[in-house]
Amino acid sequence: MTAIHKGSIPDFVEVTSKGTWVESQAPQVQGSAAAAQLLQYNFTFSVKVAARGFGFLVLADTLNSGIYIACDIDQGTIMAYAGTTPINDVIQIASLPSNLTMTSGTWYSVQASVAMTDIVITIDGVEAMSISQQVRFFGSYGFGASFGQRALFRDLSVVSSSGEELYSHSLTNSSFLPDFFLGTNPLDAIVDGSRRDRIAYTGDLDISGAATLSSTHGLKYVLGSLKLLGSYQTTTGFFIPTAKIQQEPLPTTLDVSITGLIGYSFNILTAAATLYMHTGDAALAREWGTKAQKMLDWADSQTLENGLLNISDVSFGGDWNYYDPPQAGVVTKFNVVYAYALQECLILLADGGINATVYQKRLSALRQAIDTHLWSDDLQAYYLSEGIPDGFGQDSNALAILAGVNLDPAHSTQIILSTLSRDLMTGVGPLSFSNGAVEAGFQRGISPFASAYHLRAALHSGNGTAALELLDSLWPPMIDEQNANYTGTMWEYLDSEGRPGLGITTSLCHGWSAGPTAELSKYVLGARPTRPGWAEFKVAPLTLGLKAAKGKVPTANGSIDVNWSFDDQGLLNVVVDASLGMRGKLYLPEPLLVPAASSTFRVNGVVQDNTTFEITGGEKLVLTQTCK
Repeated sequence: MTAIHKGSIPDFVEVTSKGTWVESQAPQVQGSAAAAQLLQYNFTFSVKVAARGFGFLVLADTLNSGIYIACDIDQGTIMAYAGTTPINDVIQIASLPSNLTMTSGTWYSVQASVAMTDIVITIDGVEAMSISQQVRFFGSYGFGASFGQRALFRDLSVVSSSGEELYSHSLTNSSFLPDFFLGTNPLDAIVDGSRRDRIAYTGDLDISGAATLSSTHGLKYVLGSLKLLGSYQTTTGFFIPTAKIQQEPLPTTLDVSITGLIGYSFNILTAAATLYMHTGDAALAREWGTKAQKMLDWADSQTLENGLLNISDVSFGGDWNYYDPPQAGVVTKFNVVYAYALQECLILLADGGINATVYQKRLSALRQAIDTHLWSDDLQAYYLSEGIPDGFGQDSNALAILAGVNLDPAHSTQIILSTLSRDLMTGVGPLSFSNGAVEAGFQRGISPFASAYHLRAALHSGNGTAALELLDSLWPPMIDEQNANYTGTMWEYLDSEGRPGLGITTSLCHGWSAGPTAELSKYVLGARPTRPGWAEFKVAPLTLGLKAAKGKVPTANGSIDVNWSFDDQGLLNVVVDASLGMRGKLYLPEPLLVPAASSTFRVNGVVQDNTTFEITGGEKLVLTQTCK
């Protein structure tokens, strides 16, 4: 449901010859780069209220968060909020002036004079509100309506403080829709949450993209998302973390020196590397090899003498948990996600014509630096950051395992997974942060996104106990049809009691929460590529106490059918049927119910002396186990 077919999104607003109708819809800002940087301007429009009132935004970012002004003519009030809608923090509340009587069905002229911290709103020349705020200092503008409001807008214009016209439109024809990203979506894409918004996120794609490929095989949605989000790379190398899917990809890189959610710039590289392993597309390797090189070179330029990545600007330091304090300086999460991106991109870089030896050396040095400097013997985990050494994060420690940074035997994968279980696990899933981090201001909640990496790390390391602990606690309530919040889809976030955890904005259909979809195919069914395009692959099931697993793995070059089971005597049967042209190896599932040492294995009736077996595409492999 988060995979959106191109051209399927209806226009966000209703455009008529008399103006543009907006009903219960948050403002969407004018999306040009110039508008996003505006400091001082006069924003003017005409509005006729049909129900309750109207709203508009100034000083807003690309996600429509700015200074939201809501005028309620029924209540005779005008309010300013820091955000996008009236559910956000109130800045100021005022009554409409006594000499300004507003009624439904009458046209009014509204102007917001914006000068960074100061905003003056006039309606038909009467000052309705004067605001002095320290929340937003620059940004774009847009028009909308709070929940239950309906209004008709026309004759929008924006003029600079010097009188230069910056933008104008009558709003009586649809030609303005692309300017505000209010039209349909030009590309197939994967969005953040199917109900809440129409925004693609770089960080989500590593989980949601993999889930898409292994289930519906919606390859076009992953490609479309990478095309859109990849166009928002800056000349510096990092990426802007979000894009509205109504946008066209940018034709050139962005000449900006700042971004947010810096970890997401690494996540999109791992998503691109995963897609390349899936498709083997040489053009993709060339394009994303270059993009990865730029991003990874920027990261290398930000490393300290001790070899660790340092985030010097706190505006970079948000993460998926945007509601928690931003992290700057030496932060474990940003170092391990950097290491993971380096590791996963090595084949992509090499096949894209880039000398991967340089990046392999950087990876080795980074692994050593993380393991040397960021481990806490007291916590028995990698601590959150140099600023918060008494707490740790779930996702950062899972990524440390996946990136192979735990080189010291005293920092083993088993120790880390045991720490996560001991300190984070509840009956409804693992908390995202330990008590030390919560005491520093982090929420005590449960993230299926962070848990997806936790599950991946457990399965990747062959730890069935840790994997089952996650699978048996976090995801079952979401698939329980008797649960009051059941939707048939995965939830974005949970509170510590296992309920949807971000209030009314929580998405109950969120692609980043579908981690098990891909991981169960990779590790329990057992099929994963070892060369790009599945030209070579392995089938190595982790049984997790199951008696059988059966499935089809879709690839860009055919499918791989896997069916393994244990009979009543605990003896193994495996059938693998791969498409012509593929080559693979079958490894015995772990654990076997009857030990291999006391068994005989036959492939297509022929006794085999080894415990790994060649798979040739186009020829079905049938393996049977018997007792000696």
